Amino acid sequence: MRFQWTNPSWLWLLIPALAWTFWWFWRSDVSLSPWRRWTAFVVRWLIVVAVVLALAGLQWRRPVEGVNVIFVLDRSDSVPAAQQEAARRYVNEAAAARKKNDRVGLVVFANEAALEFTASDKWDPNQTKVLAVISPDRTDLAAALRLGAAAFPEHGQKRLVVVSDGNENVGDALAAAMSLRPLGVTVDVIPLGTQGGQDAAVQRLGLPPRIKEGQAFDAKIFITADAPRAGILRFFRNDEYLGEAPVQLEPGKNLFSFPQKLEQPGFYSYRVALEVEGDQVPQNNRASAFVQVRGRPRVLLISHQPAEDAPLQAALRSADFEVRHIAADSAPDALVEWQSYDAILLSNVAAGDLGLDRMRLLESAVRDLGVGLVCVGGDQTYAAGSYRGTPLEAVLPVNMELDSKKVLPKGALVLIMHGMEFTGANQTARQTALAALDNLGPRDEMGVLLWDGSERWLFPLREVGDKREMGRLIAGMNQGDLPSFQNLMMQAYSALKASKASLKHIIVFSDGDPAPPSNELLEQIVAERITISTVMIGGHVMPDTMVRIANAGGGRFYEVPVNQAGALPDIFIKESAVILKSAIIEDPFKPRQAAASEVVRGMAAADYPALYGYVGTTPKDRAETPLVTDKGDPLLAHWQFGLGRAVAFTSDAKARWAREWLGWERYRQFWTQVAQWSLRRLENADFTADITLEKGQGHLAVEAVDEQGNYRNFLALRALVISPKGDRQMVVLEQTGPGRYEAQFPTREIGAYTVHVMEWSSGQPRGSLVMGASVNYSPEFADSAPNHVLLRRLAEVGGGKVLDPRQPADNPFLHDRQRTYQPVDWFEWLLRLAIVLFVADVGVRRIQIDREEWLKATATLRRWLFFWKPAPAAAATDESLAALLARREQVRARTTAPAETAPSPRAPAQPRAELFQPKVAPASPPPTPSTPQAPPPSASGGAAPAGEGPPAAPGSITDRLLEAKRRAQRKKS
Repeated sequence: MRFQWTNPSWLWLLIPALAWTFWWFWRSDVSLSPWRRWTAFVVRWLIVVAVVLALAGLQWRRPVEGVNVIFVLDRSDSVPAAQQEAARRYVNEAAAARKKNDRVGLVVFANEAALEFTASDKWDPNQTKVLAVISPDRTDLAAALRLGAAAFPEHGQKRLVVVSDGNENVGDALAAAMSLRPLGVTVDVIPLGTQGGQDAAVQRLGLPPRIKEGQAFDAKIFITADAPRAGILRFFRNDEYLGEAPVQLEPGKNLFSFPQKLEQPGFYSYRVALEVEGDQVPQNNRASAFVQVRGRPRVLLISHQPAEDAPLQAALRSADFEVRHIAADSAPDALVEWQSYDAILLSNVAAGDLGLDRMRLLESAVRDLGVGLVCVGGDQTYAAGSYRGTPLEAVLPVNMELDSKKVLPKGALVLIMHGMEFTGANQTARQTALAALDNLGPRDEMGVLLWDGSERWLFPLREVGDKREMGRLIAGMNQGDLPSFQNLMMQAYSALKASKASLKHIIVFSDGDPAPPSNELLEQIVAERITISTVMIGGHVMPDTMVRIANAGGGRFYEVPVNQAGALPDIFIKESAVILKSAIIEDPFKPRQAAASEVVRGMAAADYPALYGYVGTTPKDRAETPLVTDKGDPLLAHWQFGLGRAVAFTSDAKARWAREWLGWERYRQFWTQVAQWSLRRLENADFTADITLEKGQGHLAVEAVDEQGNYRNFLALRALVISPKGDRQMVVLEQTGPGRYEAQFPTREIGAYTVHVMEWSSGQPRGSLVMGASVNYSPEFADSAPNHVLLRRLAEVGGGKVLDPRQPADNPFLHDRQRTYQPVDWFEWLLRLAIVLFVADVGVRRIQIDREEWLKATATLRRWLFFWKPAPAAAATDESLAALLARREQVRARTTAPAETAPSPRAPAQPRAELFQPKVAPASPPPTPSTPQAPPPSASGGAAPAGEGPPAAPGSITDRLLEAKRRAQRKKS
């Protein structure tokens, strides 16, 4: 059938509607003539049928020719580049065999899906290059199927052709394929990928998350192999090579154990590497894990110059802390390493020495994991160390901006920006300039010089103030290849010489090939107490020019390889801090105790020796400030930050400003109490936890048992998951069995995940367990062989087939073609018909048309349609008109002529009916219509006497009306 209904249940209304139509026919007004009654019945029946069909959603299925085929290409890492190119060529070959009305489209996918071409009958094989930029480290086939289905045109046969290895690791492709069947979309598949049998992969390295000192444990390595293979397994602990062992791999899963025993408390990172000759996918031959040995409180001391902080280290060791003392450039790069310490001490460490990434990890360790932080001052810290606007400032209890009543000298900074010759160089330059801008205070001055065809200021040296305008200009900066440093450095010198700033600094950003400035200019710059630092990135010449400028200007030289361009913002943060040294106040003062605190308990106010300098700061609102300087600035401040505690000491702990403190008898007590107050406070919970990672999801399982071995039920457990990039997510664990709690979280990034399980009671965390899990490599390398089982199931569920590109009959445009139909909705037309018929129904029942009127209407219709001209009017009509005109003249003559004899003063009135009776025409020939003849005048020259006209017609008006009614009834019968 070519017809269908969208709401067929409405069709049952036809029975009562037609019954009502028949009832109306028999009970309708009998005064209607039979032909009018039957006409009205038919019209009303048509109205009822049209309305019911409209409600039922009558549609006509119009045939549609052509097949819509959208190819879905896998661009993930698990598909070799050669096969990706072969798949693209196959699309072109298949599209060339399509028929006239067929349409072709293209979707590419990996971690996400992208639409390259919508379904169209225009296809140019020379322009089918894949331009979409997608992350290849995952395979989300389900997202590709959904996007492909959404890209089809509304009508026509719809077919998706999936060209993939089927190794999905995100989403559920089978569920997505099942959801496409009701939409009329079929799914064909073409397998891709290397063949198995030549791969071995390390699945996981299993370690307990936490052990006791001296406790023996096994490191378990899970390895899968496609075939019997021989290999070598190497073992590392904290990047220290422990040894290797030959292993014989069997097809399937293999388990190897290495006994371990750790005598010293601390955080240990283990790593294994498998070497197999002829392995096709070496990326999946490594794994890592972490274990923590609990013992004495662990403290990490990070120093700008470790040798100068020996007294502080000795003071901490005297309190039975386990202290690890390192330089700033050796700070941990993973959150799981930061969390292994109970407290972190920074001694005179600049923000640029740590870098933004490490500062973010440190902030998360304090806020989310309860690690303590103590920041000891110096000339590289706080505002002088570029802490302003960094995550480190957010953690500390003091602000880098001083009180408005304390005005410090301002600094001035000029950046000289040179265009680099590597991909993304200008964007890197913009990011570094923005990092320097963000580090300056509103009263500091900044200017940017560049060459973009002419040597000019991007914006001249001026106060920073509101940074939005400068940031907008930097974001649009496009510098070119600078020919010479001379003129730009001359402009920078002139602007800084005129500035009233107390500290002036120039940073030159270049690849080192412009011509150097003159020695005279460098001498003039140095004479004005202006310092110069140089940053050379991607240099393709010797760095002699850049080194000479930095040495002559009293600054520092940095050489950064192109592959380490991400370090440039940290360098500019560090260099811009040169002009922030005005925040350092080097005047002797004696500390003053302003409030009681647990940190300074047991030390009288008069006991504190003098200090010779500090960095000016302002306390935050919730911070406690037990010690202040002679000017009222904070010297010691502390507060609670998230789950951890943070302490700020704005002077130093070494010989520069605290030389009298080094010999103070309470020096060790002071720093011991500070470190003790900051230690992690969360108790270790007696949980047994395990994390498994699979298909982009992490599964956390916790077993809660008390000391007697009884299950602990109905606990409020939450887990804070921190990704390798520092993103935080709080998940709630649900109880799934006696003492067992489970939760899931996404793991789509490669690296170490930190999971902090906390037991909550009365709105506060009471116990915690910190553990780590690592995504060692992209899951794209977990399987080397195509997943033929999934691909076949996709074809079955999707109503398609597994295609062989070598078979012409398997061309997706040729096999299993079906005629499809486009439903055309008739709802609107049926309603229009019902409205027109309703008007006709009213007309048939309410309007009576006589024969004369019908003839007149048909004549008009023939005149309109066929241009028919009627015959001239009959002569009787002209005679009647002439008689009426003659009668009018008689009446006028009688009313104006004088009376001859009058039996009474008034002549008798003529009967009223006589005025409407025409006179009989005289025997003379009738006048023509153009020249009607008037009646002959009387002898006296007046009108004819009244008695000479014809007599009035008998009967009254009532009689005539009755006669007309009788005629109408006779016509009706």
